Amino acid sequence: MLIIRKDQIEILSQCMLKRFEDRMISHLRSAFTEETMGIGDQELRIIIQSGMKKAESYEVTDETDVERFLDCMMRYGHDFDTNPRTSWAGDILGRQGLSGTEKMNHIDEYELFVSLGY
Repeated sequence: MLIIRKDQIEILSQCMLKRFEDRMISHLRSAFTEETMGIGDQELRIIIQSGMKKAESYEVTDETDVERFLDCMMRYGHDFDTNPRTSWAGDILGRQGLSGTEKMNHIDEYELFVSLGY
């Protein structure tokens, strides 16, 4: 029988989190070259960690959805969820009864319709 101790689970969790952060550093540098220019890896990691906490506060916890949330932070600013210029995003994120995936889908749909001029 395999026994996994609590401290082993914590170490695995930390490793998975670091791997996600590393992937996001690479992704954000690739997708948002100008926005991340001049930001060191450690500072970008802190931005990612802050974004992950914000996303979680809106019940956006799926890895893909957190990535989309971080993309919005890069596209619209770190305060896109509270900034009056992007109040539509804050309204969507604050909706009760929607999953994190549904919230991020609504944000994607809003962006699509606005960019198409609807």
